[in-house]
Amino acid sequence: MPTLNRRLLSWLPRMQVHLPGMDAMTGLVVVLVLIHFFLARAGGPGEVPWYYLNFGLSWHGFSSGKIWQLATYGLVHGDGFHLLPNLLMLWLVGGRVSHILGHRKCVQIICFGVLAGGVIHLLTGLMMMQTGYNESQLVGISGACLALLLTLTTLSPDSRMWPVPISGKSLGLGLIFVELLLWLVQPGLGVPGFSNMGDQIVLWGGAGLFQISHGCHLGGALVGWWTARKLLAPPPSLEKLRQMRSKREKETGELGDLG
Repeated sequence: MPTLNRRLLSWLPRMQVHLPGMDAMTGLVVVLVLIHFFLARAGGPGEVPWYYLNFGLSWHGFSSGKIWQLATYGLVHGDGFHLLPNLLMLWLVGGRVSHILGHRKCVQIICFGVLAGGVIHLLTGLMMMQTGYNESQLVGISGACLALLLTLTTLSPDSRMWPVPISGKSLGLGLIFVELLLWLVQPGLGVPGFSNMGDQIVLWGGAGLFQISHGCHLGGALVGWWTARKLLAPPPSLEKLRQMRSKREKETGELGDLG
């Protein structure tokens, strides 16, 4: 027990939980909670709530003129069990990213994560409709959560990602690989070879695995990975800057001679 207590105490400082305040992360969490409770009270009878059809994302809705769905789907969640993990991810991981990069950069990652996840989901829906399958209606901000997580794991590749005892690099690349594989094996996607694997998974009782938008997760994860890689890219050397300036001046001079 003393050893376990020491380990727990050693983990606590690494968590660096974001404290509530007048910042974008706190505001986003509050907005998501308020929207969820408002829509839960406003929902009427029917198999599919009206706000799913209007604010959730689908190729059918988007192509029929509801282009706002590409942004609003991230503000809507299915139920409390769907909302809570996303809030925890935003608060814990997003708070850490905000601490490293600042609130403005964190908001940009969230927005681009939602956008990229939505675009791949739309592409998935279009492909499924062409193969005769029904597309799914996407709700939830998990694409942005994956973007934040991959940003953190890529910026800290050698850090141990609590509570998973593996390095940030292994966790990040593993998540991208798993989400890519799960996206490819969706039965309705029609990818030769991979979709047959998905059909077999469904026969084994794993149909629930494809009720998750792995395309959305993949898009968000790639945004986070790409953003962090861009931030970590070494700046150009002084010699490189001089070469670029010399080339630009030469090109400008040639254009001036042509005139």
